[in-house]
Amino acid sequence: MKNRRTGFTLIELLVVIAIIAILAAILFPVFAQAREKARQISCVSNARQMGLAVAMYIQDYEALPIFSSYGIVIPKTRWPDKIYPYVRNEDIFACPSLAASPGMSAAMRPWAHNPNHFYGGYGYNYQYLGNSRFPFTVSEAAVTAPSETFVIADTAGVRRDDNTSVAGAYAIDPPLPSARGSRPSGDTQGYGTASKGECGSGAPGPGVWRCRAVPAERHIGLVGVTFCDGHSKAMKLSAMDDYDRDGNIDNGYWNGVADPLVR
Repeated sequence: MKNRRTGFTLIELLVVIAIIAILAAILFPVFAQAREKARQISCVSNARQMGLAVAMYIQDYEALPIFSSYGIVIPKTRWPDKIYPYVRNEDIFACPSLAASPGMSAAMRPWAHNPNHFYGGYGYNYQYLGNSRFPFTVSEAAVTAPSETFVIADTAGVRRDDNTSVAGAYAIDPPLPSARGSRPSGDTQGYGTASKGECGSGAPGPGVWRCRAVPAERHIGLVGVTFCDGHSKAMKLSAMDDYDRDGNIDNGYWNGVADPLVR
């Protein structure tokens, strides 16, 4: 009488393990993409809420928020502080994917009303909508194309060559220096200075943007963007920087008038 088998052979176990490994290799990237898609949806939702807060701010003040408080003010206030009273939710001002972005945590800023909590990852179109350095504010009437003008978007901040960031975690810069709001440092955007180690060198890689606080394609290669009329969507950076799709960078989506020739 033959003995009945009560287990798997070594070869059978190896085959099962190999099949499981192949399935895992196939499914893990799918799961990661699905997780990032969920973060993208959450991020766009956050941006939409911030856009609605900006719209309510405009109704009260008849102008868009200025980027930050003038000079040395304690506590320092920035655009998130100005629109926070309209949402009363600190969490929406921190991008869900921020933890995976090198150096961004170091560039986050404390709330004026709660210095133990921080915000960052979303930037404001300060060069056209309210720059405290020059300074100027923008009235609602001055933005003649609100549905085609960025107000808030995911930001990577100003990136060094090693992909870390210490500046620009709450700003976004257009691809070309604006005639109205660029910082006078002589750099492409002038957010920081290369001599202080705040900017990239212009070499290929993270530092290619030099001192530009560049919108971040951190959600499956897309940037979460909110427009001045309050609507939000995800866009490629290349599309954000080329309003008329002619292959040349311009500030058409940034300047408030939807004109690619206006700087």
